[in-house]
Amino acid sequence: MDKWEKVVLLHRTLKSSRYCVSLGTILNELECSEATFHRIRAFMQSNLGAPIVYDRRYRGYRYDQAGDAAPFELPGFWFTKNEIEAILSLDRAIESMHGDFLKEMFEPVRKRFEPLLKAHKTSLNMLRERIKILSIGHRECDKEIFRTIAAAVVRRRRVAIKHHTLEDHGTLQRTISPQALVRYRDNWYVDAFCHLRNGLRTFALNRIDSAEFVPGKFRKVSQQGMKAFYGDAYGIFTGLADKKAGIIFTGTAAREVSKEQWHPKQIGRWIDDKTYNLIVPYGHSRELVMDILRWGQYAEVKGPKDLRKEVRETIAGALKIYEKN
Repeated sequence: MDKWEKVVLLHRTLKSSRYCVSLGTILNELECSEATFHRIRAFMQSNLGAPIVYDRRYRGYRYDQAGDAAPFELPGFWFTKNEIEAILSLDRAIESMHGDFLKEMFEPVRKRFEPLLKAHKTSLNMLRERIKILSIGHRECDKEIFRTIAAAVVRRRRVAIKHHTLEDHGTLQRTISPQALVRYRDNWYVDAFCHLRNGLRTFALNRIDSAEFVPGKFRKVSQQGMKAFYGDAYGIFTGLADKKAGIIFTGTAAREVSKEQWHPKQIGRWIDDKTYNLIVPYGHSRELVMDILRWGQYAEVKGPKDLRKEVRETIAGALKIYEKN
């Protein structure tokens, strides 16, 4: 732990205590010797103006707050090295998301952290080399559309959008009240109240062709309403999960799936040391079928019958393509 971290920890220790802090407690928190503590104390008093005093009556240290004076605070934006690295990890994650709106919001924070990094003998570039976030399956969305939707979420504004469906059945026009931006499997979605359908819907940003602010009262949906609509859904497909899929996994799939969360309300159990049974609630089957198929012959749907039939027909359709040659 370097000097700057000790300064921050001593400040927090004195600020968080209602009474005097004993020397033993301080040495334990700072993980240092008594001589080091007195050097840190002297540095804070002479360079930062910290009013640290020793209270002989209570045999401890405290901040001397005279009269109506404002409580002492460290100047600037002070964090420990681990906290700085954690926030810069967030910065790196935001950059990898291709969200210019979020990057711009984070820019003032980044500029204030860079000088602090020098005190820790590191740099933003060095941390970026250590932290790598790889986007797989990312689909680009228009930067201005992202900016508009993100701003609408933050500012509670109505937006008129034109979007095309996954099946590409033409362009549809909607007016929405965006409730939340969602980053799911390296792609952006917006959970919104659709004024045309008079209910909640989810739109993929890469399938939105245009977005612009429009006048009108923003329709806010309560957290309870959001949870009721999205909480039981499987993956990004929303709605009531009124069915349960029973899937048997073997081999490598059994071991890996036993450590995965497919759904918050899933139930999993080992049938034997090589076979894993997963029960998953779902409503819309499209994404569930894709997740099952990625395990190939190591996954078998046991029920319900319509899901088993859908997986079988999907496999049969793929086989026809390969049987042509």
